[in-house]
Amino acid sequence: MTFKEYKKLWALPADIKARESRIEKLLRRKDTIAQDAVHGSAENFPYTKHTVIIRGVETDADVLAMQERLKKLNDEYDRLYGRALIEIEDITDPEVRVAISRRSFDGWSWEEVAAELGRSEDAIKKSVGRYFSQF
Repeated sequence: MTFKEYKKLWALPADIKARESRIEKLLRRKDTIAQDAVHGSAENFPYTKHTVIIRGVETDADVLAMQERLKKLNDEYDRLYGRALIEIEDITDPEVRVAISRRSFDGWSWEEVAAELGRSEDAIKKSVGRYFSQF
């Protein structure tokens, strides 16, 4: 796992929960009016800029398509989360394993992790940074 992937874990539980909430809202609503605005310009000189508002009705098919997309994203995140859990448990340094686990899966701040381990926040961050720099 790369440091970039590890950093994604910090927000995954909240992201998945928010996405599930959006799925529930989509299922509760029926046909609704959708609106969006775009900017364009005239085809000929003086190319005057104007705004075009597009309105339409989202049908059940639109809602189902959005719902399916959100579910696919959740499935992808669930796989990443599961892979991360396995990789973190394979870390041999207990301090680094606890720090990464608490930060990623429990949502703790660096300060909380440092307090639990009885070390400074900077020391914990450096240990985790050294771990990821090895790969």
